[in-house]
Amino acid sequence: MAELTLIVLGDTPPRGIHWSRPGAIHQARWMARNLYSMKMFMFAEQLEYDEETVVKLERLNLFLGLFYTPMWMSSTLAADAPANDLQFMKDMMKFKRTDPEIAQAVLQKLENHKWYLTQEVVPFALFGSRLSDKEKQDIAAKLHATEKPDSFRRGKPMFPQVTAKTTLADLVGPESHLLLDTLGIEYDWLLQPVATWPRSDDYSKALEYVSNVKVVNDIAERESR
Repeated sequence: MAELTLIVLGDTPPRGIHWSRPGAIHQARWMARNLYSMKMFMFAEQLEYDEETVVKLERLNLFLGLFYTPMWMSSTLAADAPANDLQFMKDMMKFKRTDPEIAQAVLQKLENHKWYLTQEVVPFALFGSRLSDKEKQDIAAKLHATEKPDSFRRGKPMFPQVTAKTTLADLVGPESHLLLDTLGIEYDWLLQPVATWPRSDDYSKALEYVSNVKVVNDIAERESR
């Protein structure tokens, strides 16, 4: 998918341009649909599609190339999931100016998939690579200043409202204590400069846990080309 995206965007992959035999398409194999859409766009002239179809394919491939593929390539990293998802939503809010139909459809779908923006999971971002030290410090300060509840709620987490100005620190709340509390981790390191966090055994313990969290089950998609 990464190589096809480069070709669609007018670049050449490091190992050159080559084509694989199309695989099976199935309702459960959503990745195949993206791959087919890219190939249909690149071979639109040979396939003699009408102008309306070409325009639709161009719109779809613009979205896939600029937004979807970069998100998909990092989707297995739990620590980066909160930052990725928040940025994706903000990107779609901006993309409304270019293609309001696609952007709105994506935003509506994302409303049902904000798991990594919930209070419980936002602290994962403390262990990721997407945020600046200041952004991590803001999350840490908000978490340290937020009172821990006597007990944590059960059931489906509450999805937050997100705007173009929302930060991950804004999404921290009482339930954000769940991760560190479950692991029995002290909070002292949160008040230290981010550069010193790796020296803390508590930080290292949480980092190891978050690094092993499974985000995406891609086994069903591994044979897609």
